[in-house]
Amino acid sequence: MPRRVAAIALLLVVAGAAVGPIRSYDFFWHLATGRWIVEHRALPVFDPFALASAHVPWINGEWLWEVVAYGVPLTAVSWINALFVGAIFATAFWFVSPDLDWPIALLVTSFAFAGAADRLGVRPAEAAALLIVCAIALLGSKLPLQRLAIAYAIVTIIWINTHPSALLAPVLAATTLMIDVRRWVVAAASAVALLVNPFGWRAIAAPLELTSLVSSGEFVNAEWLPSSPALFPLLYASAIAVVVAFLFSPRKRQFLWRAEVFVILAILAFQHVRNQSLYFAALPLLFPPIRIPRATAILAIAPFAWVYAHTDHHTGIDAERFPVRAVAQLQRSGLPGNIYNVDQFGGYLEWTFYPQRRVLTDGRNELFGDFITQDAQARRDSRVWHALLQKYRIDLAVDEYQSDRVEVVDVATGERRHLPASLVRYRRRDWALIAFDDAAMVFARRAAFAPDTMARREYRFLVPDDPHIGYLNDAIRNAARGEIARARREIGDINVVRELERGTK
Repeated sequence: MPRRVAAIALLLVVAGAAVGPIRSYDFFWHLATGRWIVEHRALPVFDPFALASAHVPWINGEWLWEVVAYGVPLTAVSWINALFVGAIFATAFWFVSPDLDWPIALLVTSFAFAGAADRLGVRPAEAAALLIVCAIALLGSKLPLQRLAIAYAIVTIIWINTHPSALLAPVLAATTLMIDVRRWVVAAASAVALLVNPFGWRAIAAPLELTSLVSSGEFVNAEWLPSSPALFPLLYASAIAVVVAFLFSPRKRQFLWRAEVFVILAILAFQHVRNQSLYFAALPLLFPPIRIPRATAILAIAPFAWVYAHTDHHTGIDAERFPVRAVAQLQRSGLPGNIYNVDQFGGYLEWTFYPQRRVLTDGRNELFGDFITQDAQARRDSRVWHALLQKYRIDLAVDEYQSDRVEVVDVATGERRHLPASLVRYRRRDWALIAFDDAAMVFARRAAFAPDTMARREYRFLVPDDPHIGYLNDAIRNAARGEIARARREIGDINVVRELERGTK
């Protein structure tokens, strides 16, 4: 099969498998930032969105991706993202196929895609995955030294303005000194190119400081956790495969610099889940040349089939991760005020409401160190919770579901009860449930709005985080049924509405 036909076919197959809804929680704060930059024709010096962010300079090393992403129609994001993922692995295949027989290259690329499929959401790290493929391909090319240095510096400049992983660029270039010591020029040009960004040296220091902050244990982010072999077996299996292939490769000497790159990326992927996308994108270019029967290329079907079978292929926004319907209800209500929220919903709320309404937090953990500590305390201590609400003048809340009930103690009798979290956190005498969906519940503080406004919008008898809570009598049960019918009209026939309906039978 001609190499070009194989690359095009791979692009289309990968793109087809990669079609899916927007699931990255960070996508929307990136999008809101892109809009802010375009509207103001400048980069924000401080965070303009969240109430609880620290008033420190915001070193936003992903601004270029954000501006480009803002230019893409939201309805087209899923399709364009799928084509971009296809381009990552088709590009890797294209550059590796001259060194590996195309069937072997196809097999390795297919397994690399399967390993990266869960990590390549709509986010700047995806662009970084393509850039690391281009960087390694350039380093393995036979370009004259001067042209190589210029081309590699250009890639580095785009990379440092797209994603902080650009700090790897001069390190990767340095691995090729064993090929030709004169390549120090390429590494030096790349190191200088890192400074070509709006923040100068601070764009280099910021990701190093963030890594140090993560290591301190001040907050826990799943992306910064180590990659467990139990959760990511393909990561470790692929690393073992590369080591075995290297031992049996007849061209070890030519492969040594790529082996160094492999070790660097593998260690980073083992250390932090977030680095797996870089590792798997680069993997086809780092696999040692070996001889295996061409017929084994048929095994490439398996990874694609697995991804197709285990991926939701509808487009748009994932309504089970984002409170799309609930937020739409809040938007239609016109109720003003600052919004309490959990971090994963922050970006979506910023994209939807800024600047009319402000949220507390989003996924940029490095800007919310003090708030993360305070919020954790507020979830355990009602006094801290009320102090937090007063401090930020909170009138609305968009909160997640919690499966665990909260133990409360009756002060008068000493009786202990376990109640749904929403009834403890948002006491119905102080808060009104005004919307909900499969991702979140929306509450309004009664004292902030007119009683008749709350009466029109409130769901008095429904407890979405405990649909089977039970009702004291038939009158309350019938009232709940009426609210369920109303919810079906206003919100739709969603999972939580069906569960609430079953709870009234």
